[in-house]
Amino acid sequence: MRYRADISGLRALAVIPVILFHTDSRLASGGFVGVDVFFVISGYLITSILAADLAQQRFSLARFYDRRVRRILPAYVLVASVTAIAALIWFTPRMLEDFGASLRYASVFFANRYFLSVTGYFAPTADEQPLLHTWSLAIEEQFYLGWPLLLFALAHPRLVRLRPFVVWGLIAVSLYISSRNAITRPPQAFFNFDGRAWELLLGAALALGYLPKPRGSRFLPEIIGAAGILAILAAILFYDSQTVFPGLAALLPTLGALAILWAGQDGRVTLAGRVLSLPPLVWVGLISYSLYLWHWPILSLLKLFFGPHLSAVQGIGAVTVTVLLSILTWRFVESPFRAHGQTTLRSELRSIALGLGALAVLVGVGAVFSLSGGFPGRASASAVAAEQASHNLWAGSARCLIGPNRFEMPAECRFGTTDAHAPLIALWGDSLADHHGPALDAEARARGYGLLQLTKAGCAPLLPPPDDGRARPNEARVCDAFRIGSLKAILANPAIRVVVIGGAWNALAGQGPSGFAMLEGAVKQITASGRGVVLIAPPVAFETGGGRCIARQRFAGFSEERCSRPADEARSSLVPLESGLKKITEASPLVRLVVPWSHFCDAAACRPVLADGAVGMTDGGHLNVAGSLALQDEIAAALSSLMPHVPPQPQLLLQPKVE
Repeated sequence: MRYRADISGLRALAVIPVILFHTDSRLASGGFVGVDVFFVISGYLITSILAADLAQQRFSLARFYDRRVRRILPAYVLVASVTAIAALIWFTPRMLEDFGASLRYASVFFANRYFLSVTGYFAPTADEQPLLHTWSLAIEEQFYLGWPLLLFALAHPRLVRLRPFVVWGLIAVSLYISSRNAITRPPQAFFNFDGRAWELLLGAALALGYLPKPRGSRFLPEIIGAAGILAILAAILFYDSQTVFPGLAALLPTLGALAILWAGQDGRVTLAGRVLSLPPLVWVGLISYSLYLWHWPILSLLKLFFGPHLSAVQGIGAVTVTVLLSILTWRFVESPFRAHGQTTLRSELRSIALGLGALAVLVGVGAVFSLSGGFPGRASASAVAAEQASHNLWAGSARCLIGPNRFEMPAECRFGTTDAHAPLIALWGDSLADHHGPALDAEARARGYGLLQLTKAGCAPLLPPPDDGRARPNEARVCDAFRIGSLKAILANPAIRVVVIGGAWNALAGQGPSGFAMLEGAVKQITASGRGVVLIAPPVAFETGGGRCIARQRFAGFSEERCSRPADEARSSLVPLESGLKKITEASPLVRLVVPWSHFCDAAACRPVLADGAVGMTDGGHLNVAGSLALQDEIAAALSSLMPHVPPQPQLLLQPKVE
C-alpha cells in the first residue's frame, strides 16, 4: 500500500504519550491510551496488505509471517537479550527467576497471559517487570495467528458477502467483553486478547472498506481528521488511573485514530494529515517500535534503584538514552532486516525458521534463569536473607485473604488455640489486617483464644457507603457484600470477644470530619454488642518497595538509605489518619489503638527494617512475619487493658445496621 506520512505521525502521537506516562504519569495522565491507538493502526495497515494480496490472488501465509518475523523479531530479540543481561547483573535471585518466566512467555507471545497470572497482592510491581510492556506485542501476534486465515476463508466467493457481518459482529462481541470485564474484572480486561481484539478489528474494518467514504464534501474529512486528533489528545490529557479502562472509555482514542486514518484515505490531504506529516513527528513515528521496546526496560530498571518518582534529570536522561538506542536499533537492526527484494518460498521459510530459532534461544535462557532459582550464588548472604524475609508472609494470607470478585470466607480460616470451645479474637479488614496474623496467632495461643480471620484484599473494613444510585464497579459491590457479611458473622458469633481491625484508611483522612463516619459506625455496632475493638493503624508506607528494596540494594551493593524516607515527611502523612483513629478510640472504653510507628522510625528517618536490622516488611506497605511479631507486645498490652471492660457474654445481633 502507498506510504502515508500522517500514519507515521499518528504513531508518534501514540508512542510519545506512552513514554511520558511511564516516565511520570503527571506528564500525560492518560498516556496509556497510546497502545490502543497502535492497535488500530496495526489492524488497518496489516489488513490493508492482506486484503490487497487476497484481491490479487497472491496471498501466502509464508510471505505474511516472513514479513511479521522481519518486522517484529530482530528488534525484540535485541532488546530482550540486552534486558536479560541487565537482569542477570542487577536482579536478585527471586527477581531473576521471575524474569526468566516472563522472558519465556514474552518470547512465545503469551506475555499478556503471564502478566495477568502474576497480578494481585504481593505480586511483583510493574517496575520489577522490565518486559511488562510486551503484553501488547502478544495481543497483536495472537491476533495475527488467526486473522489471516479467517480473511482467507471469508474471501471465498460463497462467503465474501458474510465478511462485513463477521467483522462487525466480532467487534461487537469483543467490545462487550471488554466493557463487562473493565467493570467486573479489570486485570482481565486489560490483558486478555478477547477484550482487545475489537481495537485491531476497527482498523481492519476501515481497511476492508466497511466505513462509508465522503462524497462531494471536502470539509467532512477536515472535520473528522481534526476531531480524531482532539479525541486522542482528550484521552491523553483527561484519562487517568481512575478511568474504567479499556471498555467503552477506549472508544475515544480508538475512534480518534480511526477518524485520522479515514480522513487520509485515497490520497486526501487534510490539516490533521499535514500536522501529523511534520518531519519531527514522522521521524518519531519511524522509530516508534524501537522506542516502545526500549523505553520500559530502561525506565523500570532506573526506577527500581532510584525510586518510582524520577527526578527531572533522571527522566530526561532515561528518555535520551531511549531515543539514542532506538535510532541505532532502527538504523542497524530494523531497517536492514526489513529491506529485502523479491522473496521465494524457500527464503521466506528460512527467515521464519531463523526467527523461531532466535525465540527458542530466548525461551531457553528464560528457562535456565527460572530452573536455576535465579542463580542464588550471585548474592551475598545478607542479600539472600533480605529477599527471603521480604517474601516471608503470614501463612493465612494464601487462603484467608480473599481476592477480587469473592466475598465468601473460607471455612478453614481459624487459628490460635485448637480448642473448639475457646473464646475468639476476630481479625477483620483488608491486607493491612491480614499482615497482623502472625502476632495475633501467637497472642491468641498464649491466651488460650482462637483467632478467626475475616479479610479481603483491597476492601477496607467500614460500613458500606449509602447507595446514591450511581453505577459502581462490580468489585465495589462485592466489597460491600463482604463488609456486610463479615460484620454479620462477627455480631452473630457469641464466641467472639474482641475484634482487631486493620485497613488502608488513609483516604478517610482527606474527607474531612465525615471521613471516618463509616469506620466509626462499624466500631459502634461492635462495641454496642459488648465486644472489644483494637484498631491498628497502617504502618509507614515506602514507595521504593520496602523489604524488596532492601534486598535489591544489598544485592547491588547500594546504600539502603535509598529505601528510607524522612521521618517528618512520613509522620505528616500519618498524623491526620491517626488523629481520626484516636477520636474513635477515645469515644468508647471498649476501643484501643495500636500504632506501628516506633518500630520503623526514629527521629531522622523511617526504614523498612526493625531495630535489630532485620527486614520487617514485604513490599512498601505490608509487614512480613518478623514485622508483625514485632508488634505483639503492643497488641498484647492493648488486649490486656481491654479485657477487663469486655462483658463475659456479648449481645447477639443477627443483622448489622448499614445505614
